[in-house]
Amino acid sequence: MEIATPLFRFSFRILPRERLMAVMHRCGLAALLILTLINTQYANAQDAKAGRELFEREWEFVDRARTADAFDSMRRMPQRRDRGHGQRIGRGPRSESRDNGQALASIRPSDGLELQSDGLGPLYNAVSCAACHPGGGASGVDHNVTWITIDPRSPYFDPPTDRRGRGAPRSSVMDLFPALVSGNTLSSGTVVHDRSTRPGYDTLRQRLSVGVVNGLQPQWFSPQERTIDAIARQPVVAGRYGTLDYYLSQRNSPPLYGMGEIERISINRLKAISLSQQRSSAGRISGRVAGKYGWRGQINTLADFVAAACATELGLNVAGAAQQADDPADPHYQSFAADISTTQLADLTSYVADLPAPSKPLLSLDERKRVRRGKLVFNSIGCAACHIADLPPARDIFSDLLLHDMGAELQDPFPAAAQQLTSMNAAAPYQNRYGGGETSAYGNAAALNRTGYPSSRSGGRGTQGRSAPRVVSSYDPAEAPRAIAMDYPPQPQFPRGEVDEADIQGRHRFSWDVLQREWKTPPLWGVADSAPYLHDGRAATLTEAIQWHGGEAEASKQAFIKLKEEQRELLLTFLKSLKSPIN
Repeated sequence: MEIATPLFRFSFRILPRERLMAVMHRCGLAALLILTLINTQYANAQDAKAGRELFEREWEFVDRARTADAFDSMRRMPQRRDRGHGQRIGRGPRSESRDNGQALASIRPSDGLELQSDGLGPLYNAVSCAACHPGGGASGVDHNVTWITIDPRSPYFDPPTDRRGRGAPRSSVMDLFPALVSGNTLSSGTVVHDRSTRPGYDTLRQRLSVGVVNGLQPQWFSPQERTIDAIARQPVVAGRYGTLDYYLSQRNSPPLYGMGEIERISINRLKAISLSQQRSSAGRISGRVAGKYGWRGQINTLADFVAAACATELGLNVAGAAQQADDPADPHYQSFAADISTTQLADLTSYVADLPAPSKPLLSLDERKRVRRGKLVFNSIGCAACHIADLPPARDIFSDLLLHDMGAELQDPFPAAAQQLTSMNAAAPYQNRYGGGETSAYGNAAALNRTGYPSSRSGGRGTQGRSAPRVVSSYDPAEAPRAIAMDYPPQPQFPRGEVDEADIQGRHRFSWDVLQREWKTPPLWGVADSAPYLHDGRAATLTEAIQWHGGEAEASKQAFIKLKEEQRELLLTFLKSLKSPIN
């Protein structure tokens, strides 16, 4: 970490508690003041050993039967009343059960109940952090996360057609995938977890294939059988259940190298890069400032990122930060106690922050010459406009951490948030609820209102317990992105239709459909060892990854295709020199 003064620049490393105390003892009050300032952000996160143990720990499910008192309390509590914040789901035994479950979730230890944690799940994708990030790196498509997105133009959202209010059947969502519903609110998207610790979920998961023409292929949907080729052939699966159109897409686990350095990159630096890109390219390239974590930049701080992964991937209740997903197969099931404490979260975050950033490998003289020539080719075809070498304190990161329009071929159903981040509170993690219309590790899940469009409370505004980041955009941030009106296709398809390039740059710039094309520039440090590539792992090689580029990167892709064979090999030699750190 660097601290600049008018006369000096001091560089420090975040120190473990024991070393910090020893340094303060030797250096006196001045060191005490400086080091206290530096370590304030990680004041509760100094046990690296404990953090590593948590990172590698394989969690297990512990079946905690609820007490009779809990059921009695649930029956005595009034049902939550719908306040018009989301798409109302038809009343019936299922929706009432979920309302009671929501009421039960508000019970606290002060109510006289003994709360016990349930550990792993009930919904989860992996049993440990290390399973998806071995050694802090990336993983194959077998650990991809599946995401379901609802199309807001579905006839399901049309207003009632007769005086009695009868229209499209509202029960179809619960029949399709109950995890989309939380209380009386329908989310625009949620994670389709791979596994559950409790019975019944696998049947619900497999039900998603009912609305897909020719069904869901196991090479795409099954973690055990999933292949890169299957994802490349069909990155997005479109389905229709009754009058509801839905889409399935995937996310690949990114490497965690150098997260601590990324955390210290200034938002003002990113804003300056965005402005510079726009000016130097006459508007052809212009990144938007978002959070520094997640494929869509949907998460602002490292602590939030770690908390989200614990809740979403492992199904852990994180004290004061995040809650595990409900069991859609059993809406009565509730887990109240924290599975991981605030101190443990701080230790885990500290460990992730301390994972080393990749450094330049030792190369022979001839290899260094070829790498330098390859970097010149990389720069000459425009890759460096977005894959910027240095973002101090992160050196050789090769990213601008900004959102860019990457073209129709990389379009994905769940869009990036339309707001642009202008300031950031990097303090404690926020409280949220996954799968119920709030921010998750994979997108800013919006609740759908009665018009079928995301309500204004969504799109990154789901922070509880602290102020949300201030946002500014050329569209009204009080209005969520609207889907472009398109003809209803006879069969479900994605994308639903084409958007004119002029509209992409003009009136539809911040529409639901155009924002589906935006992705954060991934850091290239360690790229030689982090295959497969792109947000869903569809590219097995670096060449394939480049050839999927479009939108703002279209010119660079075409320049790459036109390179002579020797130049192309030099560029790939440069990329293959960006090795992961040695653990």
